[in-house]
Amino acid sequence: MNTQYFFGSFPALDLGELVLREILATDAQDYFDYMNRNEMEGFLTKENRPQTIEKALEEVQYWGSLFPAKRSIYWAIALKETNQMIGTAGFNHISFANSRAEISYDLNPDYWGKGVMLKSIKGILHFADFGLGLVRIQATVIIDNEKSIKVLERCGFEKEGFMKKYEVVEGEHKDYYMFGRVV
Repeated sequence: MNTQYFFGSFPALDLGELVLREILATDAQDYFDYMNRNEMEGFLTKENRPQTIEKALEEVQYWGSLFPAKRSIYWAIALKETNQMIGTAGFNHISFANSRAEISYDLNPDYWGKGVMLKSIKGILHFADFGLGLVRIQATVIIDNEKSIKVLERCGFEKEGFMKKYEVVEGEHKDYYMFGRVV
């Protein structure tokens, strides 16, 4: 695995009308606003939906701290024209010893179905393959999140397993799939 990127500046990725950039404290309001939209219910655990702007700030600061701490990389998905964050994506965990990472992502519902996440994940995977040299990338997804499952499949992930009652979402234990992509 190539770790040289962790000793330089944050690896922003230009995707045309989108940019994957460093997550900033000033993104907290946008993050709070879209994570608390009604459309997000049923897909996220309570811990993943900040209940206050202070909690949203803690979240964006946590994700933003992964790169400087040389632990992982997590990007803000932003509109190039305005620099407004409309989502996040990246590796919530990288196992450097095993060249393996777990990817996760979220997106403002205003941008669902417009190819934003597909383009973002493909950009991140290109970086992972040619920049980091990761061998395995995995993702967990709630079984009824059809849009997320389609994004993963279109990016070359394969369903590897079924995890019963994996997380509590909206007060109910939910089943998840494990997806993996191996190069």
